[in-house]
Parts: sequence; C-alpha cells; structure tokens
Amino acid sequence: MQEIKQLLAITQKLRAQYDRSFSLDGRLVGDIGEVLAAAKYNLELLSENTAVHDAVESETGRKVQIKASFKNYSYFPYGVERTPDYFLSVNILENGELEELFNGPGSFIVEHYIKARGLRDYKMTFYTLSKGRLKLLNDQVPADQKIQLRK
Repeated sequence: MQEIKQLLAITQKLRAQYDRSFSLDGRLVGDIGEVLAAAKYNLELLSENTAVHDAVESETGRKVQIKASFKNYSYFPYGVERTPDYFLSVNILENGELEELFNGPGSFIVEHYIKARGLRDYKMTFYTLSKGRLKLLNDQVPADQKIQLRK
C-alpha cells in the first residue's frame, strides 16, 4: 500500500512540474514519454489540449507528435487531417533512456509504410506500426528532416 501512495505522490509532483495529467489510467506512459522526449530532443511541449501535435522544435518551430511505449509497436493517427507534421516514436527502456524508433515527417510514414504496405486502420482511429519497420524507415529519413537532439 505504501508503494501506491508513493506512486500517487510522484504523479502529483510530475503534474505540478510539467503541466501534464500523468493520470494512471493509461495516459501515464504517453505523458512520461513526452517529458523524456522534450528533455532529449530540442522540444517545447504544447498544452495537453492541442490537437495532433504534442510539441514544437525550439529552433525551427516544427510541430511534432510524440508516441511513447514500452512495447514493440507504436500508434499512428488515422486520417489526413490528423497526420502530424513530424512524428517521433520512442520506446522507454527500463533505465529511463529512450530508444528512437522513428524520427521524421508524418507524411513519410503515410507514403512509405501505411500506403506502401496497405495497412488497415483500427476503426478509423489509428494504425499499429511495428518497431522493426519503424527502425528500418528511420534509417531512410535524411538527417535534415529529423528533430534534432538537445545540445
């Protein structure tokens, strides 16, 4: 029971420090991933109520959607109007480090993954993208089309 109280206290501190909900109902992984990605990359987080994008790159203003997971896949939104300008997919490792799965334009995912492989959406809400395929595509994205690491 003490561990649960500690977890709740930690989430309250995280809410106050980062202006994110850090709710324990499934959003926790995403919120943690966004904060870790903002620290690793040159990103400023947007309000949680911002549609499509989670952050902007500090130097360029490029808008980014961040997807974080502990699993071997990532979700990508369904629909042209929900396709992010840039898409950053990361796995959170047990030591708190991030493994970059994909970093590049959202349109790159649409053209080279979703359309190329004829992926089916889930109830017109999202596509499930595999870690292996994301990493292969990530190697094809030119460096100038990637969100830069924080200096």
